[in-house]
Amino acid sequence: MTVDAGGKSHEKRYVGVKETVLYGVANGGQVIGYNLVRMHLTFYLMTVFGVPSEAVTIMIFVLGIWDALNDPLMGTIVDRTRTRFGKLRPYLLFVPIPLGVATVLLFGGAEFLSGVESTTVKIVYTWIVYFIWEFFYTIGDIPFWGMSAAISPSLRDRSDAITSARFISSIIGGITGMLIPVFIDLSTEKLISWNLSQVFLFMGVLAGTVGMLLFSFAGIFTRERVVQSSNEPKMLDCFKYMFKNKPLLLLVLSSVLGTVEGIGDLFAQYYYKLSLGIASLSILAAIPGTIMGFFSYLLIPWFEKRWSSKQIIIKVTILKAVVTSVVFLIGFNYYDNPHVIVPLLAIQGIFTSAICSIKAVIPTKMIGDTIDYMEWKTGERGEGMAFSLLTFISKLTGSFSTGIAAAIFPLIGLKEVNSEMQLVETAVNTRLWLWALVTMIPAVLNLLSLIPFIFYDLEGKKLQDIHDSVKEHREELSKEITEKHTKEG
Repeated sequence: MTVDAGGKSHEKRYVGVKETVLYGVANGGQVIGYNLVRMHLTFYLMTVFGVPSEAVTIMIFVLGIWDALNDPLMGTIVDRTRTRFGKLRPYLLFVPIPLGVATVLLFGGAEFLSGVESTTVKIVYTWIVYFIWEFFYTIGDIPFWGMSAAISPSLRDRSDAITSARFISSIIGGITGMLIPVFIDLSTEKLISWNLSQVFLFMGVLAGTVGMLLFSFAGIFTRERVVQSSNEPKMLDCFKYMFKNKPLLLLVLSSVLGTVEGIGDLFAQYYYKLSLGIASLSILAAIPGTIMGFFSYLLIPWFEKRWSSKQIIIKVTILKAVVTSVVFLIGFNYYDNPHVIVPLLAIQGIFTSAICSIKAVIPTKMIGDTIDYMEWKTGERGEGMAFSLLTFISKLTGSFSTGIAAAIFPLIGLKEVNSEMQLVETAVNTRLWLWALVTMIPAVLNLLSLIPFIFYDLEGKKLQDIHDSVKEHREELSKEITEKHTKEG
């Protein structure tokens, strides 16, 4: 802390505006590919590539288990890394190229194998390429978010870096969500010469080249400034770390219980196309929410002055459930009328986008708090192990959401017919189920994610005391290292 002439204390800052912004741009590049996978992989595989829904469901769940093992192990490897560039930057410098290639191969499969009729070949190709994509995504994602805690000892610097990453990624990463519905409509109506396999190849190339070029900024322009502990963890320490770190364990449990929150995005494409008839209406409905989502990042400091991170998460989660339930009830009798539904979803988007912006920043900051907590408790920092669990949960819940969605399709009357997802005659009202799945159901079920917060107490005075103690420890460690280097010199 420094004190000015008026006696006010100011936290010392280490990270400039340029580095903060470029860290955010890097996340934007990464998220182009991530959103392509999270929001459109199921549609692409089943509708465009012709992979059976059962095969997609099995793949998502099995590779979700692979992630359960892969992410924590990668986190341990990161924490064992010692180079002159740090323990995080070497991976950020290396991974963009292979991840970019894997992204092109994943979404170019339908075009590359356009003459192949064998379903088995398509399934094998998809499994292999998706496995490779997941592997390299992990190698890049864990060090990237670990950097948010290692970029500076200043809590304000960390908060700015996380906010920049989430805010800018919401702009750049939203490219796929804007382009794909338009291209789908243009291709379906034969207004462009591209078929859907060519559309997704283009999106894969865009994410694999432009997106990964931007992602490389994380390794090129950011620096690690927090003094690292000298001990190198063993592989099994990552699993032990989670159970020793009670606050982190509770955050992980909350994320697992909130898995179903993401299924709404997966059904949105089908809802707009099959219930309302025009896929690109999703862009019109999303405009107010997108604008509100940008401004919401500016409100985060206001929220943080009034409530703890835990209180913020509880309030916005409940608010989202209430708003989406009201929207569902209002649209109950009009779910296939675009004149009613598009304005309704636009209103819902204003609230949910604001909430998603807040929830994109606050839990990540809370992960950083759990790292400080373990440094205070054990004297060791574990950015790799902690953020490996964050990325593990993010991908695991995304995989489970995709798998759950694929399993729900036939139950609500959606079936693949001639490589296209269509409504089929069943005893259920498919369009009403789609309406519920893009509004109320995910948000209401997500209330289960609040249960672990009953036991979460890393806030208030306890958290402040820990931060103060950790700061003193870092200063002492820094002095010891400086003295050691002076003697050796």
